[in-house]
Amino acid sequence: MKLPEFWKTGALLLVLAGLGSYIWFVERKQEPKREGEREKVTVLAVDKAKAKEISLASTGGETIRLVKEAGGWKVATPFAAPADTSAVESMLTSLEKLEADEVVVEQAANPAEFGLDKPSRTVSAVVEGAPAPLKVEFGAKSPDGSSVYARTASSPKVYLVPQWVEGSFDKKPFDLRDRDLLHVKRDDVRSMEVVGPEGSYSLARTDAGEWAFTKPVATRAGRWSVDGLLGTVENLRMESVAAEAATDAKPFGLDKPTRSVSLVLKDGSTRALELGAAAPDPTATPSASPSPAKKGEKPEPAKPTKYYARQAGTGFVAVVPATLADDLAKGMGELRAKRLLEVATYETEGFETVAGGSKKVYAKSTTKDKDGFDKTQWKRTAPDAKDLETTKVEDALFKMGGVEVSEFVDQPQAPATYGLDAPALKVTVKAKGESWIEVGKKDGTFYARRNGDAAVLKLDPTKAEELLKAFSEL
Repeated sequence: MKLPEFWKTGALLLVLAGLGSYIWFVERKQEPKREGEREKVTVLAVDKAKAKEISLASTGGETIRLVKEAGGWKVATPFAAPADTSAVESMLTSLEKLEADEVVVEQAANPAEFGLDKPSRTVSAVVEGAPAPLKVEFGAKSPDGSSVYARTASSPKVYLVPQWVEGSFDKKPFDLRDRDLLHVKRDDVRSMEVVGPEGSYSLARTDAGEWAFTKPVATRAGRWSVDGLLGTVENLRMESVAAEAATDAKPFGLDKPTRSVSLVLKDGSTRALELGAAAPDPTATPSASPSPAKKGEKPEPAKPTKYYARQAGTGFVAVVPATLADDLAKGMGELRAKRLLEVATYETEGFETVAGGSKKVYAKSTTKDKDGFDKTQWKRTAPDAKDLETTKVEDALFKMGGVEVSEFVDQPQAPATYGLDAPALKVTVKAKGESWIEVGKKDGTFYARRNGDAAVLKLDPTKAEELLKAFSEL
């Protein structure tokens, strides 16, 4: 039976509709490639978590072998030492999915044509569960120099990979070595002792997280200045190795270290770094010495840029930059708390003042405004009750941190010598414990003392006057 013409037309329309749907729902989802863009080809895939060993071999260079042990990655060849974990992880990331821009040939009849008869670099990885090491060889550069020919041990194909991929494996043995001498995090340090030509001193972290000197005098230390020094220690990295196991420390000036830093960490363990003599710097460019100020006067010697260093009790000697030595040369004075009292108003719960024999007590309360935000309100609660302007109270508290110490008297005489037998002002702040300061005046000079500090502080007179005025107006 012959179908009517309209049935034929309908069937054709159904076929076209189905084809259109396929194109719309399937083909349309495939994002079109930009003009000139090539499909990436996977050359090698390494499971980072299962990698147990990596080897790097290059023409004219040393073969480097790294192995993963219980304590982490180690350099096994050409020397034995802990490895830089981040550097190893970076290489593993490159191997995790090593991709090529294209397959040049399915099988190279003449590997020399691509520089693969004598690869410039070979990278191999031993992976748990793999029957053989996963290996990739890099040959010559492409004519435009932006890519490198490569092949794997498991395939006859020749690939073209970006030059930077091959460059990620361009490592010298020292590049993969762990260069951290102490492995210290600044927040873990609980006490520190420094010995040097400027004298020795010790510091300890208080329960409130502040730093204070314990010798030669009990005095406050500046939180940020100590943190800066500990940051230098934490970030100290050796620049080269002077000796793997020196039996004689004298050639490095480490028989009598010029400076040392000893640390006690929160887990009770200790670290100690010793700095010895200045080390030669082959990269330094000689500069002309300044003319002597007087006839016959010797010019200032060039400032060292590197020093020999070691962790105390070891024979391993490294060369480190002069950063730590320069920081330590500033001495104890650089670390002292040079502000009268740093106050964080958001942590302050209340405070008391005593001036002219009159005691006043202040308290802070927090309420929610109509929009649900915290609103701070300060009140004087004794000897009378009075609401105060929050900005005025906080300005007075801030001013304590703005008063500069111009001189430290570490062996003070009697309090009356400084007008501290009858202080003009005493402020006790309650914030994570209590801290107090007293300000006195003697013969036109302002002095102060504070809790936890055996020294008497000579103050900047202008700032001291402003402080007294600010608290008198509360």
